[in-house]
Amino acid sequence: MLALWQDIRFGSRMLLRHRAFTFVAVASLALGIGANTAIFSLVNALLLRPLPVEDPDRVVAVFTSYQGGSRYGITSYPDYKDLRDGLDVFADLAAETYTPLGLAGVSGSEVLLGQVVTSNYFSVLGVQPSLGRSFLPEEDATPGSHPVAILSHRTWERRFGSDPQIIGQTVSVNGRPFTVVGVVPESFSGTSVIVAPDVWVPVMMASQALTFSVQLDGRVDPFLNLIGRLKPGITVSQAQVAAQGLAATLAREYPAQNSGKSFTVVEAERNRIGTGTTEGIAGFMAVLMGVVGLVLLIACFNVANLSLAKATGRQREIALRNSLGASRWRITRQLLTESMLLSLLAGAVGLLMALWAADLLVAARPPIALPIEIDVSPDPRVLSFTALLSVATGVLFGLAPAIQTLRPGQFAALRDQGQVLRHGRSTSRVQSSLVALQVALSLVLLISAGLFVRSLRNILTVDPGFDLRSGLVFPVNLGFGQYDEDEGRLFLRELVDRVASLPVVRSNALAAFLPLGVVHGHHEIVIEGYEPRANESMLVKRNMAGPRYLETMGIPLVRGRGISEQDVENTQPVAIINETMARRYWPGEDPLGRVIRADKGISRVVVGVIKDGKYGALDEAPQPYLLLPMRQTTFMRRVNLVVQTAGDPQPVIEQVLAEARRLDASLPFENAVTLPQYLELSVGNVKTPAFLVGAFGLLAMVLAVIGVYGVTSYAVSQRIQEFGIRMALGAQRHVVVSMVLNGALRTTAIGIGAGLALAFGVTRVLSAYLFGVSTLEPTIYAAVALTLLSVALVACYVPARSAGNVSPMVTLRSE
Repeated sequence: MLALWQDIRFGSRMLLRHRAFTFVAVASLALGIGANTAIFSLVNALLLRPLPVEDPDRVVAVFTSYQGGSRYGITSYPDYKDLRDGLDVFADLAAETYTPLGLAGVSGSEVLLGQVVTSNYFSVLGVQPSLGRSFLPEEDATPGSHPVAILSHRTWERRFGSDPQIIGQTVSVNGRPFTVVGVVPESFSGTSVIVAPDVWVPVMMASQALTFSVQLDGRVDPFLNLIGRLKPGITVSQAQVAAQGLAATLAREYPAQNSGKSFTVVEAERNRIGTGTTEGIAGFMAVLMGVVGLVLLIACFNVANLSLAKATGRQREIALRNSLGASRWRITRQLLTESMLLSLLAGAVGLLMALWAADLLVAARPPIALPIEIDVSPDPRVLSFTALLSVATGVLFGLAPAIQTLRPGQFAALRDQGQVLRHGRSTSRVQSSLVALQVALSLVLLISAGLFVRSLRNILTVDPGFDLRSGLVFPVNLGFGQYDEDEGRLFLRELVDRVASLPVVRSNALAAFLPLGVVHGHHEIVIEGYEPRANESMLVKRNMAGPRYLETMGIPLVRGRGISEQDVENTQPVAIINETMARRYWPGEDPLGRVIRADKGISRVVVGVIKDGKYGALDEAPQPYLLLPMRQTTFMRRVNLVVQTAGDPQPVIEQVLAEARRLDASLPFENAVTLPQYLELSVGNVKTPAFLVGAFGLLAMVLAVIGVYGVTSYAVSQRIQEFGIRMALGAQRHVVVSMVLNGALRTTAIGIGAGLALAFGVTRVLSAYLFGVSTLEPTIYAAVALTLLSVALVACYVPARSAGNVSPMVTLRSE
């Protein structure tokens, strides 16, 4: 222990003595360690941190699956009850769904995220309220009879000042009085790691809480996510078999409603981000960890090069220590101790950088209505990762100088100056190899970044199917107030008329959903005269809109007509379809006048065909789309008012908000966004990877170029006498400069060649995240290689010019 303490004290003095080396090395390593820690913090928050429930390994999610369609789907309330009561594999099964809620208080109304849950929701998750109680079974028995609510700890603290007497008090939820019966613990934030509910209400209060009307007794009206706890000894696969058996039974009992349905049981961990998206996020996080791992490896090579150069100057010191009796292991331990001190210092700096960078990553999320909250605060897992990474980094970059210094014959440096020079040449070869590896790895990252940028450019050139160049989206949620259907429809008509009268408004219309939005509607349809193929899904995306929707959005009408003022409750139900739907169900025929049964089996006549568009994402394949008049469908409490403006839409937001408040000053309104802000979400899945990989690629290139500059400068310093003698014997300045440049460019070219070969294989894993670009795009490979070669040439020209400026007389005089 005493010897280790001596090594630490001596190593600390050496780092303080070589302050420039210490600063550059710590900065390089801190960038690499900080990048790795920041991304790992995100991975930890999204994928690794256990769900805040009791025994999370026994908790599962249950989805409704559709034959030939989506594997993950929501479930109707009757199907939920059959699963809960008809299967003995679950200790209990609960149901929930998210919804925005308007919560009124002394400081005004606020839109919060709520959950409608069954009474056993908290018991299934093993969560006991820190104040009050959970929901009672009788509060989950009769629709609309028990307006009670449970608050999150954050809401209780922020909105009610941590009032210990909150239990039993009445709060206004969606304009209705609800009694607070409980407050959940601070550690509980639901089963999602990206959204945290603020309020929970019973499922029997769904009609008062949800933004859309639901039929609790309707098997064709799904709206629930199911979460259950397995009985001891029951596996997920056993629960899956039992659920499929029950699905077959229900299909026989209710053929009209349950034919083609099945149930899928998965671990709740696989649903921690969203239905079917957790695996995709995990894959992308693995790619990001690989990217930042390469950045750290390049930083290690950089510091190893610096350490090799510093170790060369210590040859006589090390040889003297050996001659005085120090063993090779003792000297190696000293060198590794210095490396470990350096890496631990870099790890501490990198952790501070990671805290800032992780928060920056979370803050850079697209502007969507959902209150995304990702907790990237460091926990023991993140701190352990940073510590282990720092130790591994110290060993990695410390081994090269230790091994090089302790090569056989190196201790002759005490008596043989020529041996030192030969060691310098050997060190230069090792440094050149490390630089070539740096160049190769940075080339891989730059090519990956180029592929993502090209993919983003391709995405941005995709025609979304609408042409609303200047506009805004204004959400209206009448569920926040006590509006019945007639009052709600009147409010919306008056709002449309008021906004239409604004001088800067060209057109406006209502729509339940919008293209490229987060939420979409679906309908199971029946086409008269069309016989579905085996396993063919008849589930199509659909939207409900008001008059002038097509004109406001700039959606081209191919044939027929759009939605008119005459499409109301007591007129012929109609439907508008897109081109893909027309081709699929009426190939080579005229779809106008054909009949579709949708929306609770109502027969609708096709009156128009619109151009295909992008509905979920810009990179999606063409798919059928159904547009229905809003006045002929179930009343939607939450809709979007789309406004086309004559100029900048940002100032118009306040004008639209003012008109809405004139109609109802007590109604809370969600934040409106301009169209550019709205469209930011549609490119987020490509823009974010392009930005991150591009940033790390540029960082890798900077580190690699620093390495080229450093090894070239070191090589020049080792050959000063040689260059002086050459010039004394008649060598021209440009010849000496060319010698240095050729050596540096040869190293860079070797690295580029190795990087191109490596990129051919590595970039294949990116294909799932690219759109319209091959991973073997030759123009990107060539452009990156030429760019890196050009930058390296500029970096090594400075030391090459210094070599050409060597004075022969000064060199010979020193000899």
